[in-house]
Amino acid sequence: MRLFERDDHDAVIRSLVGESLAGRGHVLLLEGVAAAGRTALLGEAVAHAERAGLLAVRATCSPLERDLAGGMLSQLVHGLPVPGALAEAPVPDFHELCRRILTTAATTPLVIAVDDLHHADPASAQGLLYLARRLGAARVLLVVTARRDDGRSRSPFADDLLGDPRVHRLDVAPLSAAGTARLVEERLAAGPQTPPVAAGFHRLSGGSPLLLDALVEDWRRTDRHDFVTEHGYGAAVVDLLRRWNPEVLRIARALAVLGEHGAPDRVAALIGLDRESGTGTVERALARLTAAGVLHEGRFPHPAAATAVAGTVGTAELAALHRRAAGLLHALGEPALVVAHHLARSRRQSEPWAVPVLAEAAEQELVAGRYEQAARYGELAHEADPVDPVDRAAVLDRLAEAEWRLNPSAALRRLPALLTAMRAGHLSPDRLPGLVRRLLWHGREADAEAVLTRLREAAATDPALRAESRDLDSWLAFTHPQSAGRGALSGPAWSPAGPVAAERRPVALSGGDPWLATAGALSELFVSGRTGDRTDWVEQTLRNLRPHGSGPWAEETAGLALLALLDADLPDVVLEHCALLGGSDPAAAPVWHALLTALRAEALLRRGDLTGALHGAREALALLPAHAWGVTVGLPLGTLITAAVRSGEFEEARRQLAFAPPEAMFTSRFGLYYLHARGLHQLAAQRAYAGLSDFLACGELVQSLGLEAAAPVPWRTGAAEAWLRLGNEDRARRLVRDQLSRSDAADGSGRARTLRMLAAVSAPERRPQLLLETVELFEQSGDQYEQARALADLGGAYSALGDSSRARTTLRRARYLAVSCGAAPLGEELLAVQEPAGPAVPRATGDRRLTESERRVAHLAVLGYTNREIAAKLYITSSTVEQHLTRVYRKLNVKRRRDLPADLGTMSPRRRPRRAQPSSVRRPAS
Repeated sequence: MRLFERDDHDAVIRSLVGESLAGRGHVLLLEGVAAAGRTALLGEAVAHAERAGLLAVRATCSPLERDLAGGMLSQLVHGLPVPGALAEAPVPDFHELCRRILTTAATTPLVIAVDDLHHADPASAQGLLYLARRLGAARVLLVVTARRDDGRSRSPFADDLLGDPRVHRLDVAPLSAAGTARLVEERLAAGPQTPPVAAGFHRLSGGSPLLLDALVEDWRRTDRHDFVTEHGYGAAVVDLLRRWNPEVLRIARALAVLGEHGAPDRVAALIGLDRESGTGTVERALARLTAAGVLHEGRFPHPAAATAVAGTVGTAELAALHRRAAGLLHALGEPALVVAHHLARSRRQSEPWAVPVLAEAAEQELVAGRYEQAARYGELAHEADPVDPVDRAAVLDRLAEAEWRLNPSAALRRLPALLTAMRAGHLSPDRLPGLVRRLLWHGREADAEAVLTRLREAAATDPALRAESRDLDSWLAFTHPQSAGRGALSGPAWSPAGPVAAERRPVALSGGDPWLATAGALSELFVSGRTGDRTDWVEQTLRNLRPHGSGPWAEETAGLALLALLDADLPDVVLEHCALLGGSDPAAAPVWHALLTALRAEALLRRGDLTGALHGAREALALLPAHAWGVTVGLPLGTLITAAVRSGEFEEARRQLAFAPPEAMFTSRFGLYYLHARGLHQLAAQRAYAGLSDFLACGELVQSLGLEAAAPVPWRTGAAEAWLRLGNEDRARRLVRDQLSRSDAADGSGRARTLRMLAAVSAPERRPQLLLETVELFEQSGDQYEQARALADLGGAYSALGDSSRARTTLRRARYLAVSCGAAPLGEELLAVQEPAGPAVPRATGDRRLTESERRVAHLAVLGYTNREIAAKLYITSSTVEQHLTRVYRKLNVKRRRDLPADLGTMSPRRRPRRAQPSSVRRPAS
């Protein structure tokens, strides 16, 4: 293997070999820090000497033979061609050995190679020095390697030969940054990545060839993103450390445990060295390790090295080191997170002094969004004994919150102890809203009611708690109305739509969550049905949020805000915010990411993206198992079942419906999503009576929850469709008229659904007009699936009136949309009923050259509008419409309207502009 940055060394070696062959003996001393490549260079020197005709005599010194007198000299004796009687002596005689070597060299030139002379026994070192002084006219080259721990001072062997002109010293230093770069380029062929990779290699190795070789192997066999391994690079670091005395390894272990807090005096204290002399000892050891590339700026440059070094001791000893480190750092006033890190690794029940430290660390980890670590610290603090009951209750609450963020099912076991602490008066009142939320998540309404009673009693004498209690009741009025307002304190209602919106501010309490007030305000919008009026405020709220790590009510606020935007027919905006809010690692916050993914799936469903909705809902239930969702499981299940039914994945829908959700879900708003989805499945399975039962159950639940102005699902239109399938047009008409009389059918997808059902119960001649408006409204909301259904009805209406041309064009358009959004059953149904068309016209590429005006005209023509109707909608003349269509036909190479490509009816893929905010309340129909 080629050596890097050793060309000057090689030149000196070649020169000295030539000198030795000419009868001028020399001593070459190769010095350098540990693992700098001295042995490799020695091997190159011997190989070159052998090629030149010298006989090699080798010896290697070992720390294990340091007490074996004459050990190294014995190796040299046995390497001579004829050792003679010297081989019998325990310690070869210096004078006789020297004579035998010089005699041999007279006929056979020699290269004598001694590796690691610093490990030689004293007798052997003295004998080699005796030989070195007698090589003047001999054909002998003596090459010796020795370590200089600090990288500067000479070895004792060199000091004894100081001033001798036959002694040559070469410094074998670690590779420079440039040398490391050449090594990386040659061995890894990293190409454009070479500069950054080489810089990283040099920082981790300090140029040490041993460590560089380990890094190269790690790079070759692992993921390049984080290629450094404990078994490769880490093991090489340990191997290097073992080349020093045991004290250096002890110091390295202490440094690995203390990490960035490992100042020399602290390392000395941790391993029990005297403060004065011990600090100096540590500093010298750190200097040696830095010179050898083990450390960078006094620290291990990669966690793999620190882990490997710490792993050189047994589990019990390592735990003891961490326990002593915790006490040391606590006494020195280090932050709670630093001390808690060591307490968690001490594998021992915490002492009383550690409880507040662990509790503080758990709180900080919660705020940072590191829930697994927060739960670990909380568990240690909770297990400590003895602890004040009030402190224990506070710790238990934080522990339950951390576990809940990871898996609500895991936190369920903490609820009985928290309820006991609440009844005993040990749990602070400002922690009760969070407990209420966790209890209701799992459907424990009776326990939640007991906690609410305690909170309202405490709020009677505390103004801050009174505000928090009122905010909690506002949230309950929408999420769990059965628990809201019972005995609640009266207070002025507030809505962000009012003029005093800026005056109300979240109240931050000890242990409370300032986002509870915003969650309450959003809930008031839902209950009043006014979410469509305040979308700007809702979006601003989302922009101000950092839900992950900001407390449970921040996550709840984000979920409510996204639901409000869905409620306002803005699924595209929801998808944008979901992308912005989902930046953290899903594994670190599975509950938050599961909820975010479920809302994203619902937004995709409302966009008609059935494939995306299916994938998203499945992912949400993979991030958080169905049983851990509690009563909120109705949301992802409802989305998944609906998307599965619409896309023809009926086996998937049946499998999801086989899961038994908690009974409490059917008394919460989340049950509405599930019941509506189950009703759609019943209709698809031709069980109209069962579907009608589910839709009517939705209506009853909406009424019992008091959500008539904020029903999350369109249950009336679903029930009307079920009545139509059962042949009861009168019942269907009553439901449609009831829906039309409501304010939430004024615009958007809610009005579109109602108009579609109104068309179904209207006279044939009225249907096209109603359905054309339906199609337009669904197109504005971006729901391709519902648009395809409305177009299918419109095609049927045209066909019933004998307008086969429009029917054919409209049905073709409906089928195109159904196929593009993944609605397989609808696409197959449309294929079966579509009238025979003329010869298929291949899609021309000329549509890319259409102007915006031509595209708008062609789009309306595909939808079936007449020239006069197109002119009226676009505020142009009929003549202009005809001119546009003529140019469109020419560019697309078609002859008539019926041959226009169906996908001309698809709006440009860029984001649709938002509709202006209505002056009146506009919500999806229920």
